[in-house]
Amino acid sequence: MLKYLHSFLRDESGVISTDWVMLTAGVVMLGVNATIAVHTGTVELSEVVSESVSVANGD
Repeated sequence: MLKYLHSFLRDESGVISTDWVMLTAGVVMLGVNATIAVHTGTVELSEVVSESVSVANGD
């Protein structure tokens, strides 16, 4: 059993997949954050434009 545990601890074949999982998670989070930032900016800008149009129309 000790020999199996020692072999398991020295095996590095699964490390590369862990790196790819972490890299992919980072890219996904970057995309989510960018989407949230663009959405927030778009909503704020549309509110400003809506207020400007209302003032121009005399509403």
